[in-house]
Amino acid sequence: MILFYSTNIEMSTIILSNEEHIHCSKVLRKQVNEEIYITDGKGNIFTCIISEIAKTNTKCRILSILETPKPTNYLAIGITPTKNPSRLEWFVEKAVEIGISEILILNTQRTERKSMKFERLDRIIISAMKQSLNVYLPEICIVSDFKNINTYCSHFENKFIAYCDGPAEVLSLIYNKKSSAIVLIGPEGDFTSEEIETAKQHHFRPVSLGNTRLRTETAGLVALMMLKW
Repeated sequence: MILFYSTNIEMSTIILSNEEHIHCSKVLRKQVNEEIYITDGKGNIFTCIISEIAKTNTKCRILSILETPKPTNYLAIGITPTKNPSRLEWFVEKAVEIGISEILILNTQRTERKSMKFERLDRIIISAMKQSLNVYLPEICIVSDFKNINTYCSHFENKFIAYCDGPAEVLSLIYNKKSSAIVLIGPEGDFTSEEIETAKQHHFRPVSLGNTRLRTETAGLVALMMLKW
């Protein structure tokens, strides 16, 4: 199934624009009266028929709607930007394919890259969602000051922080998989002692991801896998 994405929905009409319009009409060369599938990123897959292809958009008429149940647990990873942005982009793509619900981009004292191309991350998230058919678009939030971390995490039933040379409890052995959870992953230089203490004060539980020392993006993916399975 080739899936398109749009939130421009009015009554029985969905409009594809920008990259989705180009992909549909120029790349795949879809024609009027052809059937296509569109998601709104909210769990719905619309079976549509193309009614009009204009210069800047493709209009589609909805034939039917398939509703996908929400995941039973809401899972998130808080992660710091890597020096090489492609490594964080790799994590984001794979995390969406696995089925993450939310991604927090953390600015810590040892964060190596302070700026990110968030429009590019949005495109990666949408592309990975369509490719994997995980049709709930993950949220992405920016935590500009780690001191305010709990403002973004108070809605989670389980809060964990993973760091080196500290916690002994392995995440996969202590997490109740029927509840929401977030794991914080630090930069290559790890969280500072002050940041770890801040997290503990907000009831983040220190956890281990295993015996090996992992790169930031690898640690994020391992943590998500432990939460998921």
